[in-house]
Amino acid sequence: MGEPNRQAANHLNRINIASSAARPAPPGRRAALPPAPERYRYTIDELEDQTGVSARTIRYYIGQGLLAPAYGRGPSATYDLGHLLRLRLIQHLKSQRYSLSQIKEHVSRLTDAEIERMLGFASQPPVDTWHRINLHPDIELHTRAASGDAPDPAFEHAVESITNYARSVIDHLERNP
Repeated sequence: MGEPNRQAANHLNRINIASSAARPAPPGRRAALPPAPERYRYTIDELEDQTGVSARTIRYYIGQGLLAPAYGRGPSATYDLGHLLRLRLIQHLKSQRYSLSQIKEHVSRLTDAEIERMLGFASQPPVDTWHRINLHPDIELHTRAASGDAPDPAFEHAVESITNYARSVIDHLERNP
């Protein structure tokens, strides 16, 4: 291929890529770009475990436009939080005797955040609070508590017992070098 033809082909490829990226995805479908990498991805088996919906039904919902297609193809295909949320909402609406066409119309208008609020589902894990207990210049004890958890007296007693025992051992080592 001559240089002018190669340059023209490259130019056309750039135009095709740019125009396909600018084109919005059809309703119920995802754009070509995957979600942000910090979001968790699910395999179809994990979606089955989380929702109780079979892989066959998940694929049927994708085919009917109730769910966006998976990211990738075959056994390596992955799904995101939006898939999980929509599957849970679909289950809820089916239990309320909505038809699939009604569910499709309803689900397509909602964002992930709106579905989370509707279902009372938190997609973000609780924030953990870590406590550092300095036992010695070279030894620390770290404990963790999830936000919103009520204090657990048994856990607090265990931490206190461990701390007291560790300090007694460290004191003994310092007295008898």
